[in-house]
Amino acid sequence: MAFSLCWKAPRSPWSFLQAVNNGSPLFLWRTVGSCLDPKMKAYLEENTEVTSSGSLTPEIQLRLLTPRCKFWWERADLWPYSDPYWAIYWPGGQALSRYLLDNPAVVRGKSVLDLGSGCGATAIAAKMSGASKILANDIDPIAGMAITLNCKLNGLNPFP
Repeated sequence: MAFSLCWKAPRSPWSFLQAVNNGSPLFLWRTVGSCLDPKMKAYLEENTEVTSSGSLTPEIQLRLLTPRCKFWWERADLWPYSDPYWAIYWPGGQALSRYLLDNPAVVRGKSVLDLGSGCGATAIAAKMSGASKILANDIDPIAGMAITLNCKLNGLNPFP
């Protein structure tokens, strides 16, 4: 059973994103909420930048917070949602994503759990490397919107 994600949903450790392969949808949502709010989507698109440079994985495009973004320079308490940890491509995530892309046999045909998925880069790298199932997990429902946008940037279907 799939549930859609809404940014108004309370943070929950049970916000899951599950991927399946072979022509099936990439991600199935299971969380509290009713929809992906178009205003939230527009807000994230306006206040983040699409980039594939400056990281260890230039083959993955991500919508991130960069120095060219308004909220890079604003006080954190002015961000109207939770802290945007999902908007940073953390070094550990870059290293793991690079490893998966360089060593696809590690995940090919296997199930992968991306715990603390954030922007979803490691889940995307796992899919690009041939993982059969991906479960991307993050407690921040806004990370779900970021993952959705980043999947679409990389030609992956995030919804059933």
